[in-house]
Amino acid sequence: MSFHAFNNIGNIRENNEDSYLISQLSSDSLLLAVADGMGGHNAGEVASDLAIKSLKNSSFNDQESILDQLKKAIIEANKYIIDFSNQKEAYKEMGTTLTVVMIKGEILYFGHVGDSRIYIYQDKLKQITTDHSLVNDLVKKNAINPDQVFDHPNKNIITQALGIDKNLEIQLDKIKLNSDTLIMLCTDGLTDMLRFEQIEAVFEKNDEHRQILDELGKKALDNGGQDNITIIIGKI
Repeated sequence: MSFHAFNNIGNIRENNEDSYLISQLSSDSLLLAVADGMGGHNAGEVASDLAIKSLKNSSFNDQESILDQLKKAIIEANKYIIDFSNQKEAYKEMGTTLTVVMIKGEILYFGHVGDSRIYIYQDKLKQITTDHSLVNDLVKKNAINPDQVFDHPNKNIITQALGIDKNLEIQLDKIKLNSDTLIMLCTDGLTDMLRFEQIEAVFEKNDEHRQILDELGKKALDNGGQDNITIIIGKI
């Protein structure tokens, strides 16, 4: 399994509130994650870092369902952030997205909260996570159509985040991979700068995932780089 990351503060922000993880658990299992923090001064940076630290300390075994273990790990990370935020006034109401992937053999398992995303590419690009966001709720209610999401003024408002609420709506699922499947995790620093079709075009014209990673990062910066940008890309 080969995975690489692009992590950049962007062109506007003073702090990098994104955190990520690439961790080889065993010869046939890998843990990946991205977290995009939010809050007051430095608090988003702290929240995303705590989420990743908590995830690193999670234990995984072959006896329990992997999806159950991912759910437990996300719940533990949420509690860790809430408990930490209660210790210091500056960290009150800080939060973070958390999108976690475990690849074991040829199966991708994932747990997801917020609006960071997972995509897979098999001849075409497909988003496999569902954004926990205001605009996605509006799409579900047919109040706006999907084409309006990219330019919507409220597209950055999320409806679920770690650190904000003890009761999380966690998306959990698994998919079968093949040896040619490219996997991408990213924060909205990429997807707010590039439309779906622009991202897919980069995958279509490049065979090597390091080239895709570098080009997507460069394009996100060239298109404004208005947020921190984190991208993980690789294949089994």
